[in-house]
Amino acid sequence: MQCHRCNGLMVVEDCVDIKGGQDGFWIRALRCVSCGNLLDPMIARHRTYRPPQEEISFQKKRIRRAPRTPVAPRLIA
Repeated sequence: MQCHRCNGLMVVEDCVDIKGGQDGFWIRALRCVSCGNLLDPMIARHRTYRPPQEEISFQKKRIRRAPRTPVAPRLIA
């Protein structure tokens, strides 16, 4: 398999997930030997997730603000 970042070689690596509990739990992942990119099943699932269209909001209401007045330079005595 090739890395999607650098087209390098991906190798299988066993990694420990420290949030998996006191002993952790082991996951099998792919790591690029060139750039170090890590790809596990959870990362792959999140990269392919597309939210429903009603959740996507591209237009945000802009707030118009009054222009800021410049601050007078500080005099050094």
